[in-house]
Amino acid sequence: METTKEQELEHIPTIKERGSNVYKPEDIKRWGAARFLDTVSPKEPFQFGIEFSEEENRRMDEVLAEEKNRK
Repeated sequence: METTKEQELEHIPTIKERGSNVYKPEDIKRWGAARFLDTVSPKEPFQFGIEFSEEENRRMDEVLAEEKNRK
């Protein structure tokens, strides 16, 4: 699909500008998937603000391994 000058100049609203993360498929198609993803995707890793200690991580690994062995 070729990109027209109109598509290149059309502003793609970010999630912050739009207030939600709902985009219509026809908008994404009009903008082009690559350009859309480049615009709205985070540029750096997303941090949830939850950090676990090494002990908590180790215990969760054990719990997951136990559940995997039960199946």
